[in-house]
Amino acid sequence: MAVYRLKIYLEDNEDIYREIDIQSSQNFEQLHNAIQEAYKFDKKHAASFFVSDDYWRKGQEITLRAEDLPADDEDIRKKRDPKKLMSAVKIAKYIEQPRQRFVYVFDPNAQWTFCLELMKILSDDPKMTYPACVKSIGNPPKQYKQTQVAKGELTPDQAMAAMVSDPEPEEEDNIYKNLKTEEHGIDDGDLESLEGEEGEGGEEEDMENAEGEEEGDEGFDAYGDEKEED
Repeated sequence: MAVYRLKIYLEDNEDIYREIDIQSSQNFEQLHNAIQEAYKFDKKHAASFFVSDDYWRKGQEITLRAEDLPADDEDIRKKRDPKKLMSAVKIAKYIEQPRQRFVYVFDPNAQWTFCLELMKILSDDPKMTYPACVKSIGNPPKQYKQTQVAKGELTPDQAMAAMVSDPEPEEEDNIYKNLKTEEHGIDDGDLESLEGEEGEGGEEEDMENAEGEEEGDEGFDAYGDEKEED
């Protein structure tokens, strides 16, 4: 039995990619699951494969969910071929050329788009379990960190994880309210008391000192010598 080796990479980042071996008799749903596992996604959204030409133009659509099979207005307007179900279509059916290409779109809202290209055709290895990820280059992107997902689409666990991983900074007022002034600062009462102490008697003391200096200077001239009496 033939085994297809497919290179799968993000549409906008070819440096992060996976290579997956899959048997010709296996179906597109099995390939979908293998991609999800290779990129550590959660399998919770709709997905479709599109048979592609050399220029990555989308052709026949092979969708994951039966409810997505009915044609929509755009399909009717563009006279597209009826969609097919992943679980019902074998990989071999759409391997039409040596470098066959597919486009894989996961989660219509986030639009995770991957390019798939047939790299080589191998012989079946009876010791191997297919499909199998045989090469992994680069860290997978974070599924929800890089996309704007509506709150209604997140499970409670995902929503909590998002809150923990991306907390909002505290407002400045709240930060100051949380400070323990009795240990690290001066409260308003202490501050008023200090201001009162500094202000009391300040001017009077200055005047007294000045008068004392004048009285003490009466018996001396400008050079500090005693004045002679007339």
